[in-house]
Amino acid sequence: MALTSGLQALATLKPLYDLGREISDANNVEKLRFLAGQALEQAINARAQTALLQDERNTAVIELATLKAKIEEADRFEGKRENYARERTHTGATVYREKGSTGPQAESPYYCPNCFEHKRISILNPAVDYPADQRHLCPECHLIVPLPRLYTPSPRQAT
Repeated sequence: MALTSGLQALATLKPLYDLGREISDANNVEKLRFLAGQALEQAINARAQTALLQDERNTAVIELATLKAKIEEADRFEGKRENYARERTHTGATVYREKGSTGPQAESPYYCPNCFEHKRISILNPAVDYPADQRHLCPECHLIVPLPRLYTPSPRQAT
């Protein structure tokens, strides 16, 4: 669209140039007034086209900056992605954990598979409403996953 508008703006220059030549060749006051009115109208149209082109350019610059930020964010996530491994638990749930940390006795928390696929890292927390069946809830996407509780030492065992 911007290219078409740009070509249209350039196409208005030739009639403006031709009008300028007619004005310089005119020797009648009435013809000069008529041509001056046409020149003013074309100048106003050219200014409006320029404003449209500037708006389109500004929109394109904002979109470009947004896309660059998204690409940079995706690249950063791809670098982090290598630190996580997909794990299938005995409940049949698939989650992500830090590499080298598997099983319920591991140090790594469970990470939401849904958020992970959307390039977000969100820890699954034990759901308060479901303490008996060991469900975990993602605070970001609200996914509920049945998972074994992670090992947490009691205060007596920690000392």
